[in-house]
Amino acid sequence: MRAVVQRVKGATVHVDGKLVSSIGPGIVALIGISTEDTAAEIVPLANKILTTKLWNDNQERAQIQVPSQYLSSSSSDTDATTAAASAPPSSSSNGDTTGGDAAAPKDRAEQVWGGKPWKKSVVELGGEVLCVSQFTLFARTVKGTKPDFHRAMGGQQAKTIYDAFLQKLADSYSPDRIKDGAFGEMMDVSLTNDGPVTILLDTAEKK
Repeated sequence: MRAVVQRVKGATVHVDGKLVSSIGPGIVALIGISTEDTAAEIVPLANKILTTKLWNDNQERAQIQVPSQYLSSSSSDTDATTAAASAPPSSSSNGDTTGGDAAAPKDRAEQVWGGKPWKKSVVELGGEVLCVSQFTLFARTVKGTKPDFHRAMGGQQAKTIYDAFLQKLADSYSPDRIKDGAFGEMMDVSLTNDGPVTILLDTAEKK
């Protein structure tokens, strides 16, 4: 199984113009299942998504400002309102976010988010996870210009593994913080990548 994991400030999924899912700060994970995958891939991928450190150690979910297009329907409305009141002051024109403190952070990430980078997982942040089924992750383009999707698992077999994967995420974290797109549908996925931070996870990779 493969997952393209993106750290986001907010995201939505629409099908035929209707809202299917919406999240605030957290992760959007595009999930691909190959013809070689089995249920054995579910646990390692789910654990990796929930434990990978993508946020700085001083970041708090309530301080992440959710873009306005996700506010009306996101389950993080309360957090977004809190963020507006508790967000750190914007930087001055000279780029100093320390209020004149001589002991300035060492890098840009620490300036913007505070603390050491790559210290908090989505669970530690208290963020949400939006999964979107994505068979195109196993496309091959070795021959010609038309993608070959023969390595992508489809149909009910793929849906069974995908649904079990979602259940594992919910069981390992919190059901109300695991969201889904619409399996097998044409979806409009909108997100604001925070960073940007995008990581590829593949259960076929060995140490």
